[in-house]
Amino acid sequence: MKINRVLHSLKTLFVAPTCPVCGKRLEISDSFVCLSCNLSAPYTHLWQSRDNDMEQRFWGIVPIERAAAFMWYVEGSAWRDIIHEFKYHNHWFLAQNMGYWFATELLRTNFLEGIDLIVPVPLHWRRRLTRGYNQTEYIALGISRKTGIKYCFDAIKRTINNPPQAGMEFINRWQHIENIFTTTHPERLKGKHILLVDDVFTSGATLTTLSQSIIKACDGDVKISVATLAASRHLADK
Repeated sequence: MKINRVLHSLKTLFVAPTCPVCGKRLEISDSFVCLSCNLSAPYTHLWQSRDNDMEQRFWGIVPIERAAAFMWYVEGSAWRDIIHEFKYHNHWFLAQNMGYWFATELLRTNFLEGIDLIVPVPLHWRRRLTRGYNQTEYIALGISRKTGIKYCFDAIKRTINNPPQAGMEFINRWQHIENIFTTTHPERLKGKHILLVDDVFTSGATLTTLSQSIIKACDGDVKISVATLAASRHLADK
């Protein structure tokens, strides 16, 4: 991860930064995206309110303190392409920048109040070996750098290399995620309020299973909140 960051820093010395959404050259006043794309981004604003649609998806299944996604996952949009770029095409720095940007908005509210530790959803070692990195770790790193909240990357393992959920039918997602996580170091999580970080929220199956694993390993002595970069539009369907 450190080597990647060094190479990316060297590259930015010689290449003018551009907006990852529209490709326009960024001005000094811009941060991660240009002003136009910032204003037109498909924000969910879920982090601004309690009992939002995302939090309700966990009700009666697993106790979650807070839950929110940054943007809606819009098929065919450049925002969707950003997620695919950092997830499948080695553009890990986009994940880190998006995490930092999301954290900037979270800090404008009380969403992060009481959070002790940031924990990314782990990849199975086989998939990580193929991809070369875990994109959720970079999202978590971006949030940590903006907020100053510590992160933990090694307290949980994905022990079963379940099929990728992208493109899978909604109901089938729940049939492939049982017992896929193991909490290897519960002592690092016990007694803490942790923020689970993932890239996209669709059915909530992965985060539900992971939360249940953590709660069981910690004998219930843990609080969990959830933050994802994107959420499927069907989340708000009633």
